[in-house]
Amino acid sequence: MDGKMERKILENTYPKKAANIPKAFFRKYKVQTVTQNDRNIWEITGKSSDSERIILYLHGGAYYANINTQHWKLIEQLVLKTNARVVVPDYPLSPESVCVEVYQFMDEVYKQLIIRYPDKRIAFMGDSAGGGIALGFAQKIKNEEVKQPDEIILFSPWLDVSMSNPDLVKFEKDDKMLNVNALKMAGKNYAGSLEVSDYRVSPVNGNFNDLSRITIFTGTKDLLITDARRCKQLCEEVDIPFNYFEYRDMFHDWVIIPGLKESQDVMDKVGTILHQQTCAENPW
Repeated sequence: MDGKMERKILENTYPKKAANIPKAFFRKYKVQTVTQNDRNIWEITGKSSDSERIILYLHGGAYYANINTQHWKLIEQLVLKTNARVVVPDYPLSPESVCVEVYQFMDEVYKQLIIRYPDKRIAFMGDSAGGGIALGFAQKIKNEEVKQPDEIILFSPWLDVSMSNPDLVKFEKDDKMLNVNALKMAGKNYAGSLEVSDYRVSPVNGNFNDLSRITIFTGTKDLLITDARRCKQLCEEVDIPFNYFEYRDMFHDWVIIPGLKESQDVMDKVGTILHQQTCAENPW
């Protein structure tokens, strides 16, 4: 690892502007844009879709970088494979904003979704840092007795910003994308006034009782697999429904590269999961 990620965190040079939605989306799908606090929230659906399912999708980027072109490719796959309405909020980024402000933004996003679509099945979904927000936000609203999502689906999730898992050293040499020191810096800045151990920034420390089914996709060359495995263990301990898929030799966030056969396998599994009627159904 050459320290590139550390430099970008220190210099705050990750892109803060979301990548443009591909022009083809406007021909192929219904695209709606609403604004909240001067930030966009996009909704993408198939033109013939009147789906009963909504995916609230939270992009990764170490809490510093905005949605990129690969994320839009993943979102297109979700529309095609699940026939869902995919809602993509341009949530506030670090270091200009911190965790508490991100959750305040998400509170209103989710409130409006429930008001507009009271009878729809809603899945929280995210990659990397977005997966951390998805799980942390689900824990937060559970504590506040707000309606839970029907599913929580996480791709290469970042679940502990303290980067304190002793197993990290075993995986850092194989991860060509992530850097422990860089992630510690990003996580501390994202936490703001919160402790890095707070479940809102490190949801692996949260209460897993009574959460909706959690599905995790990770890879054996992903530094963050350490806490994905820990999350699996916690789900088993409290006996909540979960799916866990570990892909040999796959790197961090490979799911956003749709040409990979492993990514296609993930999308097939996500489609199956979202089309199941109850958490009791599990074909694996």
